[in-house]
Amino acid sequence: MELNKHFTAEELNITDYPIIEVGRKKAASEKFRSKADFDIDPARLTDAISRKGHVYAYLDKDKNVKAVYITTKSGEDFSCEERLLSPSIEDADLVEKMDEQVRFLLAERATYYTKGRCYFLGDDVPALKKKSEGINWGMAVVFAILYTTCFWNPFKGAAAVSFGICMGICMGLCFAKHTYYYEG
Repeated sequence: MELNKHFTAEELNITDYPIIEVGRKKAASEKFRSKADFDIDPARLTDAISRKGHVYAYLDKDKNVKAVYITTKSGEDFSCEERLLSPSIEDADLVEKMDEQVRFLLAERATYYTKGRCYFLGDDVPALKKKSEGINWGMAVVFAILYTTCFWNPFKGAAAVSFGICMGICMGLCFAKHTYYYEG
């Protein structure tokens, strides 16, 4: 984690190891635990989820569980103090990439609160800042045409075009590119 270095959320994705958020039902299932080659306490996972925490798991190509991160929420603070790793991924670079992605997910959740803080494996994570690079005009035009076409029959004329343009601008904002950085 470098301070003041801009990155996108997509850059943190790890090839061949997708991350999933584990729900209460999956955390308690025997099938999920059998896919891991390390011990997973289902009571610990469901307890964290019931207390508004999150459980993230990394899977390999065969859908086997390779890492589990248990996060907790306390007030406006998020923390991850427990991670379970498969012995087969002792590669330090891969584990560091996984740590960075989960650290980002926690820091992003903390930004939803005015005084939200994030802690990861005992370290205080600097505040995450987001920079939007404006509207995606290509998507705005495509959706404006799409919505105008869809609403031409019910509204006819200028009303359909106005509605299409408004919806196109909204969708262009939804598809805007965001970059993040940790404020130092």
